Parts: sequence; structure tokens; C-alpha cells
Amino acid sequence: MAGHSIITYKGKEISYLDYRGMKLEEIIKTIDETAKRSLLENKPRLQLSNLTGVFAVPEFMEKVKEAGKRTKHLTLKSAVIGITGAKKLLLNTYNAFTGNNIKVFDDEDSAKEWLVKD
Repeated sequence: MAGHSIITYKGKEISYLDYRGMKLEEIIKTIDETAKRSLLENKPRLQLSNLTGVFAVPEFMEKVKEAGKRTKHLTLKSAVIGITGAKKLLLNTYNAFTGNNIKVFDDEDSAKEWLVKD
């Protein structure tokens, strides 16, 4: 189901952001709401984002950068699936801009395994 949820994998909580099938307005709203919730909860978490079919338009990139800077201290590890080609280059730019080190995976299971690995 698209949107934000907390999932449990091998006993660890993961903040799961699923943007599949969302329109830009829904994506922006989800990013804002998730950042606000994270700051209110003030609980460090693992994060998994599914960007399958999402286009990295400037509004999306700007919002992700802004939210990433505000919540960086609460993100233990971050993984992304659904990124190929030019989107990988944009992610590298994002990582450089925010100081984050988000890892890209081909599938959800591999991403979750990496996230929960100590």
C-alpha cells in the first residue's frame, strides 16, 4: 500500500515509504507528513523507500533534500529500491548534498536484509 508505514522485519522496525503509483502532490504530502511525524516521535529508525515509477522532478528532489536534512539525525540506515539509470546519478547528488549515504538495492528483500544487518 502506497504511503508511509512502520514495518517489522526480523524484529527491527523499518520506516517504509512506498511512493509507487502516487502523483507528485501525494508524494510531497507524504514526505512532509513523514518528516513531521519522525521529528515528533524523535525515535531513530531504519528507512526503506520504494521509488519504483517515481520521476525525480525538481519539486520532488527539493522536498526530499529538505526533509532529509531535518531528519538525518533520526535515520540509522537508509535503503532505496526502484532506482535505475539517471535516477542513481541524482541519488549520488542527493547523498553529496545531504551527507547521507543511501544504498540502492534491486529488490525489497535485499534492502531489508542490509538494513537489519548490524
